[in-house]
Amino acid sequence: MVLPRVIATDLDGTLLDQNGQVSPRNHRALTAAVEAGIRVVIVTARPPRTTESFAAMFDCAAVVCGNGAHTQLPGESEPLVRAIDRDTSGTIVEKLRFSLPGLGFGVETGTDFYHDTDYHLEPWIRAEWVKGVLDGTDALLTAATPVTKLIARSKQYPVHHMYEAAVTAVGTLAEPTYSGGAGLVEISAAGVNKGSTLAMLCESWGVDREEVVAFGDMPNDRSALTWAGSGYAMSSGHRDLLDPALGLKVAPSSFEDGVGRVVEEILERA
Repeated sequence: MVLPRVIATDLDGTLLDQNGQVSPRNHRALTAAVEAGIRVVIVTARPPRTTESFAAMFDCAAVVCGNGAHTQLPGESEPLVRAIDRDTSGTIVEKLRFSLPGLGFGVETGTDFYHDTDYHLEPWIRAEWVKGVLDGTDALLTAATPVTKLIARSKQYPVHHMYEAAVTAVGTLAEPTYSGGAGLVEISAAGVNKGSTLAMLCESWGVDREEVVAFGDMPNDRSALTWAGSGYAMSSGHRDLLDPALGLKVAPSSFEDGVGRVVEEILERA
């Protein structure tokens, strides 16, 4: 078996354990992969501020945040940003508020987080992470630029209902997805997702999709898993990814060092 040239992994529910940490086994396996000449890429919905400590544990070839909207490459002073323009952002907010009254909105800019007064702040978000609380859409979208990720938040609607409504409402204007948070839908620019950004990186490296292994556990990982030559859904992941019709491989759960165990097997077989 020939070694893959790229291993891409999500963080939460995939590489991280039940304590939100990289286990020793996962760390050893990915470190060994880097030493074997494989490019390791982190591909996460998280913003850079909560990703940097994990990325620093590895010699990453790229760190992709915000579901593909914000990518940092080693040696590059400026990230690659694929943002939603302001006018489109405003249209998306209007359409979603019409479809789902009572929504609150937040914006990740890549460096900061802003939200409006209707946004129900998640308990795990630290107060110092919030750059500003704005009254109204215009104020929010004026202060929060670039819009690398638009976040719709609700205490009323279940996430699957929000996602379906968002897909219908925004059409081709943007790319809605979700990663498990109750009542939270994440929206990127049209065509921007984990898979398209991973494909763009691999093209720049001269890497074919068949030479890529990817790991993930939630709907926002689907684009990367189905694009990669070998896409692994975590056994503890979302049921949609475990549907045999999708054709993905299945890795042990994130609580069982699933990424590390598969990477060890790949390295041993090569």
